[in-house]
Amino acid sequence: MVELNLTISREEKADQRCRVQHMNIRLFQNSDTEKVVDIWLEGSLRAHHFIDSGYWEAQKEAMASLYLPSSTTFVLEHEDEDNDTIIGFISLIEQYIAALFIDVNAQNRGYGGRLLNHVKKDRDLLDLKVYQKNESATQFYKKNGFHIVEETVDSATSEPEYVMKWERES
Repeated sequence: MVELNLTISREEKADQRCRVQHMNIRLFQNSDTEKVVDIWLEGSLRAHHFIDSGYWEAQKEAMASLYLPSSTTFVLEHEDEDNDTIIGFISLIEQYIAALFIDVNAQNRGYGGRLLNHVKKDRDLLDLKVYQKNESATQFYKKNGFHIVEETVDSATSEPEYVMKWERES
């Protein structure tokens, strides 16, 4: 009985590794709006716990009707025979990364790095702002070649933030 459980466990792990290979990055479509906004809201609430949740809830409609339509957004989806599931997205306004969010249940698996690398390949410069209290995001961006170029304060939340930049090495 114990051997059977180990066998099932190994098969499940192999199945999970296999699924990871079926990922696709594509341009955002209007039909993605609800899922992308859900990922953004849940991620914002978790990563920015130091800001009142009401602030993020109040931004939800603007995210759907203003920010997403005015940016270039790529979604990362898991493809399988039954359906495609969006697990993250990155939104840009020219070279500025306005948003990078991964579903909270799929974080720390390299998906954010995949999205960053996707947009890096066609650009020589990227910049962004990140709240100073969001230490995990700051470290993620540093690990991916960004460096802090300025400290500022977000006018909407009064929270200190970093301006970070990535430049392609020549």
